[in-house]
Amino acid sequence: MLEEETGKIIDELGISFNKLNNKLSNLLEENQYLKQLIADLEKEKKEKDLQIANYKIKIQNAHFLQDRLEKEKNEEIKLLKNSLKEKDNLLTNYEIKIQNTQQDHIEKPTNFPLINNNNKRLFKDESASNKIKSNIRIVVGLDFGTKYSLFSYCHIGGNKNIHTNDIWHGKVGQLRTNTVLQYDEKYKNVKLWGAPALAKTRSTKDDKLVELFNLHLSDLPDNLKPKLPFNYKKAITDYLREIGKVIITKIKTDWPFINFFKDVLLVITIPTVYTENAKEVVRKCAYKAGLLVDEPNLQFITESEAAAAHCIENIPEAKTLRSGTNFMVVNCGDAIDLSFHHLNDKRLSEIILRTSSIRKSSLTSLIEAEFIKYLRKKLGDDPIELLKNNNYGQMQNMIQQFCNHVKIHFTGDSNFSYELDIQDTIPILTKYITDKKIEKKLEKDEWIIKIDFRRMMIIFEPIIQKIFNLINDQLYKTQKICAAMFLVGSLSESKYLLNRFREEFHDQVKIISVPIQPTTSITRGAVTYGLSMFTK
Repeated sequence: MLEEETGKIIDELGISFNKLNNKLSNLLEENQYLKQLIADLEKEKKEKDLQIANYKIKIQNAHFLQDRLEKEKNEEIKLLKNSLKEKDNLLTNYEIKIQNTQQDHIEKPTNFPLINNNNKRLFKDESASNKIKSNIRIVVGLDFGTKYSLFSYCHIGGNKNIHTNDIWHGKVGQLRTNTVLQYDEKYKNVKLWGAPALAKTRSTKDDKLVELFNLHLSDLPDNLKPKLPFNYKKAITDYLREIGKVIITKIKTDWPFINFFKDVLLVITIPTVYTENAKEVVRKCAYKAGLLVDEPNLQFITESEAAAAHCIENIPEAKTLRSGTNFMVVNCGDAIDLSFHHLNDKRLSEIILRTSSIRKSSLTSLIEAEFIKYLRKKLGDDPIELLKNNNYGQMQNMIQQFCNHVKIHFTGDSNFSYELDIQDTIPILTKYITDKKIEKKLEKDEWIIKIDFRRMMIIFEPIIQKIFNLINDQLYKTQKICAAMFLVGSLSESKYLLNRFREEFHDQVKIISVPIQPTTSITRGAVTYGLSMFTK
């Protein structure tokens, strides 16, 4: 009996043990599941935290950019308001001047005509064309710019197809060359000129570069003009001599029987902001350079007039403009120049005073300055100063590569990225970096400096706002409807710039367009002016 009870108790204990064991097993499994769940949740939490951190960084960057742009915008608005307040006090005088200017230009159109569909000459003063010898066969338009120069040419007969020279220093495909001279140590003889003077492989430690000398023709204060080791007229003469050799060779190659000094009309463009005396200086320098022997074979035209003529003749949308309409030409080249024009019976009459920024603060120059500022921040001041003093040509080559890339590839896409490979583009710079912390960081990045969309916006937008302020100021002064806006100059090749113009002014201006090869607009317009003198 006792054995039966004991066995029964043992069986019951075994059953209870099995149940407890099963429960324990289930609890262990549940605990393991909970641990895995907790681990998964913690992992998911870390991922979420990382995403939140990234979002916070993006938000901070966005706020930083927004604050920066807002601050600069407010500063520009403040300056604009002050300017407008000052101009309001003179509004009566402006209106009188505008009315007088309108009357003068409507009755007496500007001294260059456009070639109309009937191929008839349209002159304000026939004596201007009478001074030109009747045996002229070729017209050459020279855009003698502050930073770059180029020329176009055309025979007065045939289809009058204007061509722009694209062979410089033995290389094909470039439409312009730098307005730079490289002298020997005594600044007596020119060793190199144009692009070769700024070649990537050259050092300027022993060679002497002279540039921006054209600014001495302007009415800028002397403290804004570059300091030169000699009189600026020598630099102008030397440069005209060198580029003149290219022009003469090109014309004689294409037309072997042409006498350049008798059969060619040279039309030189003069920046709008240059003084009237600048023409006489350039004229004398051209003679001294051996580019001319007979005065009637030289004519001058302002850059704004030349650009306007080219746009009216070559932009399809311009063909829709009717007599009596107004349009604006925005030159984003060596300078930021604006000119407001009026079409009157197929004659081009300028009715408003032109507006121009300081020529040393062109759009290109400002972009270059922001680029160098960014490099100073990344590399330090000393390496950039050493590069500037010892390898100026290489530095300019690096800057030009950046500007060309930005001009062509930056469209406002947030995925934009530009990589400056120091070892490939400008290896000498690696020797000037002595800060171990900066050097270590660059080695980690394989000596590549990246410029992303955010940085490009910081560089580009404040500059564009300056242009917009100039345009709005001129539209305010004219109080006239602007039917079209044409962009010319090298930076007008930028798709981003064109898009920003259309965003900003689409409510005010019906047509906003850029001619094909806007870099050549001024020089081709100069040829158009010259051809009109011989159109029967």
